[in-house]
Amino acid sequence: MSFGEVMSASGISFLASQMSGILGLAYNTISVDKLPTWMDQAPLTDKSFSFYLHTNPEASYMVIPGWDSENWATIDTHKVVEEAYWSLNLTSIGQGSKKFPQTNMKAVIDSGTSLIVGSPSVIDPIISNIQVKMDCSNIDSLPQVSFTIDTQTYPLDPADYVIKITQDGVTQCMCGIATMNFPAGFNYVILGDVFMRRYPSYFSLNDNTVSFQVAK
Repeated sequence: MSFGEVMSASGISFLASQMSGILGLAYNTISVDKLPTWMDQAPLTDKSFSFYLHTNPEASYMVIPGWDSENWATIDTHKVVEEAYWSLNLTSIGQGSKKFPQTNMKAVIDSGTSLIVGSPSVIDPIISNIQVKMDCSNIDSLPQVSFTIDTQTYPLDPADYVIKITQDGVTQCMCGIATMNFPAGFNYVILGDVFMRRYPSYFSLNDNTVSFQVAK
C-alpha cells in the first residue's frame, strides 16, 4: 500500500479537527493516481465501516467491518447515487419551518471534512440570520437546520452545528456550516463531522448504501 506525506496544512478544517492524517475511504474512482484504496486491499469479506464521532475525540471510535447495533438504532438506509464520493440524493434543506427543495443535488457524507460545506446558493438560505457569538452566549436562541435525504429529514440543533474551539484556555464558538465557491457543476453539499457527530454513519460497499443511526 502506498502512502503520501503532508508537509504542511492550513485552514479552519485542520484547526477544528486536529487531524493527524487522512485515510481515503471513498470509491476508488476518485483515488489519487488511481491507487487502490485501503478497503480495496483489506482482506475482508464484509466491506463496510462505521463512524461514531463525539465532541470529545477520545470518545470517538470507528468499527471495521460492520457497525455498533447494541447501543444504536437505525434511522434509515440510503442508496449511493454516484460511486465516487459517498453521494446520496439530497432533496431539501431547511432552517426552522422554512424548506428549500433541491434538484440534482447530492449530499456527500465525508468524515474527512470537519464542517458542513456547500456553495453559497445552496447554503446561504439556511445560515441567513444565524450569527454565532464568539463567546457562545446565544447558542440556545439559534434556529434548527435540516437536511432531507431521499424522504428522510435529519435535523440539527444549534448545539450540533455550533463548534466550540479552545486554544490557550479560551473557548470560542463558530458556525459549523460554511460556504465555499465550488466550480460550476459541483452539485454537492458535504455533510462532514458536524453532521456525523449527530448521526453515526455506516458505509457499506457490499450494497453501496449509507445508513444513519441515533442512540437508543
